[in-house]
Amino acid sequence: MARKILDYAATVPLSVQSGQTLIPTTPARLQLADVGVFIPPSAAGASRVEVTATVGILKNTPASTGLIQFRIFRDGSEIFNELQNTPSPSIPGVQSSVFTFDMVDFNLSQGFHIYSVTVESIINDHSVIGPITFSALAIGTTDSVSNDQVINYQASVPQSVQGVAAPVAIPASPARVQLAGLGVFIPQVNAGNNRVQLKATIGVQSLIGTNQYLFRIFRDGAEIFNTEASMDTTNLKFIGSEFHTIDFDVAAAFHVYSLTVENLTEGDAQVIGPIVFSGIVIGADTQITTNQNNQVLDYNASVPRSVQVTASPLAIPISPARLQLASTGIYIPTTFAGANRVQIQGTIGCLLSGGPMSQSQLLIRIFRDGGEIFNASYPLAFTLTPFYTIPVQTIDFNVSSLFHVYSLTIESTSFVGGAGQVIGPITFSALSIGPID
Repeated sequence: MARKILDYAATVPLSVQSGQTLIPTTPARLQLADVGVFIPPSAAGASRVEVTATVGILKNTPASTGLIQFRIFRDGSEIFNELQNTPSPSIPGVQSSVFTFDMVDFNLSQGFHIYSVTVESIINDHSVIGPITFSALAIGTTDSVSNDQVINYQASVPQSVQGVAAPVAIPASPARVQLAGLGVFIPQVNAGNNRVQLKATIGVQSLIGTNQYLFRIFRDGAEIFNTEASMDTTNLKFIGSEFHTIDFDVAAAFHVYSLTVENLTEGDAQVIGPIVFSGIVIGADTQITTNQNNQVLDYNASVPRSVQVTASPLAIPISPARLQLASTGIYIPTTFAGANRVQIQGTIGCLLSGGPMSQSQLLIRIFRDGGEIFNASYPLAFTLTPFYTIPVQTIDFNVSSLFHVYSLTIESTSFVGGAGQVIGPITFSALSIGPID
């Protein structure tokens, strides 16, 4: 049996960097986007809604660390928040950052629900420069006779906001602490013919010194993914890390996925929330049903690196040259041309190894069939914290029929001391849903 997609909605106010909108100082907030989903009576109290946002921010005060807060609301009630520091590089243009985060909302009542995302400045002045993408995927939790190929969906949200639950200390490696876990069942008919897409959002605070911490994802106790991030109490004290990976062709049976973190340095850091972990299982061969909305039309993914490989880095070229990191292709049936959404997500692990005062401004682009549909800036700034995990999302609307190739590239537009390297992980996925209600 499958899980049925109940609804899918997305908005992209800005797909590229464009202009500047000043962010108000807390407690005032700027609403960035909103979407609405409908939960039918048959799914009342038996649903999950996965909400994902990507926002590009410019810090208007050079050479000084800033602090912003994102919030997600459902029908006006706050269900998620996250603190993010904005870095303090001195070279022009390196004050811009892109942030991605996601939340899972459980067991909604029937009816129409509106999700909104806001941002506010806490320290220093900031502006929104784009991109802005916001999406909500509603999935039923009960078995359904459906050919949409969502085989299973599970999620765990130990903390959805900061400051409510007690913080979780990050132990020194090789010890590690489990943050969340979930179990999915794959029936025999789908054995070895599936994709398990796993997503996580974790909020971390640095307390003392420099911290380089490693996230790992395990399937049934075997590691399938890792990525490293770093921070310090001088430049980056609050970071929300978001990443995703794909597990390919998993065997039939019940599988447990777990998310852990450990500290690789002598600093002191803790997880303060949010903690969000989700897994969606999609069949590799989609079957389309007539007269059914919100089906999976196609799904494909590429994972050139599922873990960090520091011994074999990929040099980031200087713009206008670009490094293609991954590509994936999806097929849109003729029947659903112009009535679909393609949700595209990427995760990139980077290293800046040029030494103290090294800085680099990256530009990440996404192309469809060679035409650019998304770009976002991300800074690398060496303050003894050289590891970065960069997530992005965009939505492509009403794509024409037949086969389309999406690709993910990276380049450095300005740098001091070194342009940076891609060390992994590298994950890139495209989920096509239609026809849209």
